[in-house]
Amino acid sequence: MLVKLPIYSDGMSKFNFKQKPTGLFKQILHAPVWVFRARLGFLLGKRIVMLEHIGRRSGKIRQTPLEVVHHDGDAFVLCSGTGPDADWYRNLKSNPATALWVGSSRHEVEQRFLDDSEAATTFAVYEQAHPKAAERLTELIGVSHDRTHKGRMDMVARIPMVELRLCD
Repeated sequence: MLVKLPIYSDGMSKFNFKQKPTGLFKQILHAPVWVFRARLGFLLGKRIVMLEHIGRRSGKIRQTPLEVVHHDGDAFVLCSGTGPDADWYRNLKSNPATALWVGSSRHEVEQRFLDDSEAATTFAVYEQAHPKAAERLTELIGVSHDRTHKGRMDMVARIPMVELRLCD
């Protein structure tokens, strides 16, 4: 079944990425969880991973599929595109990530939060590697910068990043 998001005449989606998704769109965004659980994550490549973390209030294990901003060896950088109030990001602030699913495998991880300068440099690399995706991301979440390091630092303060390094 193909689901199309409502689009404004300027090509932008009507979905507000600053609010939690609901209904059918939430189910679509959650679909990769079932792909990873079926050990078919390799179908999504290495740009989509599934973060396993502990709910800060519930204490339950949560699983969130996310796009990788940067991947270098056993290190994966994830960006909270909806800002520091994203549930998964707030959960990591309360409790370290328990695992990262990459392809068909689940790995224990060590996490560290990137400072603004490091995150700005990482986002510049992402922009070079995926210019259209970076442009679309910044439009959808309503952030921008002036293409300087300082401008990127100001922007990434609103979309923080975390690095997860595979332990095994």
